[in-house]
Amino acid sequence: MTSAPSSSAAFWEQTEAQLAETPPDITLERDAFYSQPEWDVFRMHYNSSGGHRLYAWFSVPHGDGPFPALVRMPDYGSVHDIIYTPLRQHAVVMNPTYRGQRNSDVLVRAAYPGLLTDGIDSAETYTLLGAYADALRAIDILREQQQVQIGAIALTGAGLGAALALATAAHRSGIAAVAADTPMALGHPTALQPGLGYPLGELGDYLRAYPDSLETVAGITSLVDPIGFAGSVQAPVLMSAGRFDRSLCPLSFAEALAAALPDCDLRVYEGAAEGGGHEHGQVRGAWLAEKLGVSR
Repeated sequence: MTSAPSSSAAFWEQTEAQLAETPPDITLERDAFYSQPEWDVFRMHYNSSGGHRLYAWFSVPHGDGPFPALVRMPDYGSVHDIIYTPLRQHAVVMNPTYRGQRNSDVLVRAAYPGLLTDGIDSAETYTLLGAYADALRAIDILREQQQVQIGAIALTGAGLGAALALATAAHRSGIAAVAADTPMALGHPTALQPGLGYPLGELGDYLRAYPDSLETVAGITSLVDPIGFAGSVQAPVLMSAGRFDRSLCPLSFAEALAAALPDCDLRVYEGAAEGGGHEHGQVRGAWLAEKLGVSR
């Protein structure tokens, strides 16, 4: 049995070692329904650590590469469907999932709510830690694709997906940009404040039921505190936050995270966990297109 990591550095070292010993075994199947005259969409399967078989949507523009790539990291939810993006005509687009989400749930089927505290009494059993390994594996799989030359890679995501995007940028080189919408504060003391809404409120519910576990929960979740690895994110980051967010990315956490990132443009909107909604979606789309050097 693998021993529990004693620090954040040990956690990431252990994560990398487990990935290194896992053969990817990638399969691709073209999806005729979603493919278009301008691009092909594939159903992708591959292995991650712990014996998990993962699923991703993967699309490739028609034409000659190299193409830039956009990876949307999965949020905290059961289904991670194919996304609409005007960049698909000009960029490779990957929509990976993590263990427990639908189509990646052979060994574990995550519950929502539930995943945020599943096995949280030990780092060895805390299921959600595996999502960080799966995010790293997605980039490794992307770079192995032989049918397309990959150029610049941009990451995006919301909530947990934003935290996964930042973690990946901190632990994988060559990331050109990260668009992180209201990154989940999991791992930071802010996430354990009483009275938060869901999904972070799930942690509060757990601590009310098991009040003596506060120190344990704080220690285990701190392994993935975004501020802990923020200094290693060398790519420019566009971050959104809602001024009144009390469920994903409280403003105090967003400001501390932005200050810890070497190159961050924090946009604060008058709202909550939607982090700017459609308005920020337009900002994000233009920013990503600029960073990837493509037209919209």
